[in-house]
Amino acid sequence: MTRTTTNGKTSRKKNSVNGNGFDPNIYMLKLPKNKKVTLSNGETRWEKVEADYLPVAPRIAWFRREHPDWTIITKAVQKAKKAVVMKAIIKNAKGRIIATARKKETEFGFPDYIEKAETGAVGRALAMCGYGTLQAPEFDEGQRLADAPIPKRSARH
Repeated sequence: MTRTTTNGKTSRKKNSVNGNGFDPNIYMLKLPKNKKVTLSNGETRWEKVEADYLPVAPRIAWFRREHPDWTIITKAVQKAKKAVVMKAIIKNAKGRIIATARKKETEFGFPDYIEKAETGAVGRALAMCGYGTLQAPEFDEGQRLADAPIPKRSARH
């Protein structure tokens, strides 16, 4: 949303989705995804569709805005030659574990595989807390993003 101030300058006003001044919709990406479709004759085929996805960096910013006293802890739980499994733990201000998640990456997939695994683990843990979207059918609930407390944008946007 843009508005013009009294001195004639244009400024951008952030829309607040959760009353905290953070609007995750402005960071949402459309990612390609293959979806299995069953036809009326019983045959199946794959269709290319787009899925909403909120990158990890905005998820962290949103999380930090709502919970500045909570912590995100990461650690390597399994290391092998050119591969790693990272674990992310989210704790509330009292030290209670709210979510844990893991992510495996290899050097074959990404030269910076350790950082990629860490980011992935943090993203998954934040999704378990309700921040962001995952490309998983079990998180898809039609017009509502199941793992983000925001309504899905219509196809017109």
